[in-house]
Amino acid sequence: MSLLREPPGVLSVVAATATALGWALIAPRGWRWPAAGLLGCAWALLSACWLLAHELDPGLDGTDACLEGRIVSIPEVESHRTRFEFRPERQVEGKLTDPLPRRVRVDWYGAGEGQPGPGERWHLCLRLRAPDGFLNPAGFDYQRWLFQHRIGATGYVRDADRAERLAGRWQMDRLRARIAEVMAERLGDSRYLGLVQGLGVAVRAGISDNQWDVLSVTGTAHLLAISGLHIGLVAGLAGMLAGVLWRWIPPLVRRGPAVVAGTLAGALAAAGYAALAGFTLPTQRALVMVLVFAGALALRRPLSPWHSLTVAAAAVLAVDPWAPLGAGFWLSFGAVAIILAATTGRPVQRGPLPWLRIQTLVGIGMLPATAVWFGHLPLLSPLANLLAVPWVSLLVVPPVLAGIALHPLVPAWGGWLWQAAEASLGLLMSVLGWMAQAFGAVEVPAPSAGAVALAVFGVALVLGPHALPGRWLAGPLLALLLLGPGDHGGGQTARVVVFDTGSGLTALLCDGERAVVYGGGPGGGLDAASVAVEPFLEARGLTLEAWLVPRKQSPWDGAVAEARQRWADAEWLGAGREAETDGWSITLGSLTLRATPLDEGAWGLDVEGRADDLSLRPELDADTAGWVVGAAGCAEDRGTCSAAVAPEDGRMLRTDEHGALILSDDGRTWQLRSELQRSGRIYHRGGAAASAGGML
Repeated sequence: MSLLREPPGVLSVVAATATALGWALIAPRGWRWPAAGLLGCAWALLSACWLLAHELDPGLDGTDACLEGRIVSIPEVESHRTRFEFRPERQVEGKLTDPLPRRVRVDWYGAGEGQPGPGERWHLCLRLRAPDGFLNPAGFDYQRWLFQHRIGATGYVRDADRAERLAGRWQMDRLRARIAEVMAERLGDSRYLGLVQGLGVAVRAGISDNQWDVLSVTGTAHLLAISGLHIGLVAGLAGMLAGVLWRWIPPLVRRGPAVVAGTLAGALAAAGYAALAGFTLPTQRALVMVLVFAGALALRRPLSPWHSLTVAAAAVLAVDPWAPLGAGFWLSFGAVAIILAATTGRPVQRGPLPWLRIQTLVGIGMLPATAVWFGHLPLLSPLANLLAVPWVSLLVVPPVLAGIALHPLVPAWGGWLWQAAEASLGLLMSVLGWMAQAFGAVEVPAPSAGAVALAVFGVALVLGPHALPGRWLAGPLLALLLLGPGDHGGGQTARVVVFDTGSGLTALLCDGERAVVYGGGPGGGLDAASVAVEPFLEARGLTLEAWLVPRKQSPWDGAVAEARQRWADAEWLGAGREAETDGWSITLGSLTLRATPLDEGAWGLDVEGRADDLSLRPELDADTAGWVVGAAGCAEDRGTCSAAVAPEDGRMLRTDEHGALILSDDGRTWQLRSELQRSGRIYHRGGAAASAGGML
């Protein structure tokens, strides 16, 4: 695990490579597979070195630079900004050091009519930031997402007047964007335009949050994006048509078998469709499997489905060793592995019942992954997929692709086909929406690693032979996902979680299943309620009892307005509600919380428990003795105002340096640890997740 926590060096890469080669030379045949694993580790470490070298130096945070480069994504156009990925080619002005960031995620506010297009080269003057993000338990890890997508910096267009479009070259992304524009022209302001664009060219910006919720709850989100199912469908249809045409021409038949020609044609069609999809992870996996199968058939070599899946996984990891950081890797390969386990070595059965069985097994088999990545169990998935899979495969994907192929030749026909696909999608989404509203999904707290491991063992029992002893244990083992995390938010240990929210102070206190929030943090799009409090409450299965606002002033109450709408049933106290707050107290398990009036209408919170007393204040006060939680640096510069913890020994730990800070009551004193220390990895800002002195 230390290799994942600290930036790898040359010695670690060389050592892993040398060990792998040595093992491959001395190990007997059949025992050389560990060498392949070690080589994979060495390749992953080398990739990490390369990615970290192409990240903006944190010391250059906030610097300005004028760069020439190319747009390497389809821009997302919103009402107030345009967002795209920019690959710098050379520095015109600035103080950046080589190597330049490989990719920069750019926001252009007020781009106007001169919107940037995919594949275009531009001269842009940017204000750059090193990859950074909030680090909270159960919160979205933005820095991990940036690392996974190979983005070495973020920024925004600083001087729009100096932006200049340069000579560019054609790219597949430009074709994808053009097809999406034509679809928008033909379908107008249709509610399902984003779904049609997503199935055709993987442009998903138009899919609404409500539509994603419906697809997520019903377990059908994989169908409304270009997935392995669609790649296989395209390969099969193209191969079948090519095989039929090949058989009609005798000279071609004499040159080679029609089945080989059809297979190769299907592989080419699959590659073209994957290119239209932007080579996303599911399409990579499916395309590699198709190419492996086509190559084995062309070379007359037998190849098992499991071998094909293994080769596909190895190829994806060779291209992107850090693909497992995303849910798509596990969901994509996991679903295919479950299907293979359910069908390989069994007699072929036709009809709706075998299809329902496979969908049920896939739904059950993916429960551990969906609980870990999404926090809910889509129990409707087998039934919803029984309807949605054939519907999308037969009534949606073919007309979408046929419209793309025919539009350059007969535009009217292409538009009619897209309209037919849109109408079919509308009917399907209506049914799925009804199912989601009527039944919904089971929300589950974040499961512990042990619960996930036991649930995976339960899945293996479900997929095992009928004669396998102990299959009845599968149900109880899977039910562990519903029982909540082993590391619960409260449980037998009282906790105070000081969140990393960028500025201000937001702290949560809990013991058992109830919680109280003190503070309010920043507001805006990334408010403290959405980035920290809500994910933690949902992941730990906690109920918010009260929210105490320490000061009626930014950055202590920025998230309060939004939070009051989300938790209207909670008790709202503090600044602005002096009458209700005076004398207020509450008991959470072993903790007793009391509101304390301060100067200038501010409120503090004093905590008594089995351990030492703890004080929460709007700002850290040097006169306060014992353990203190508050905001630091607010008096000097609001831009450096960060939540912090001051233990008894006089040190101070800030959330902008260590991520969220968690205090646990062990009965004698408060044990302090940071989220960077607990879950920090090589891609987190600050390098290694080294513990601070004295932290346990």
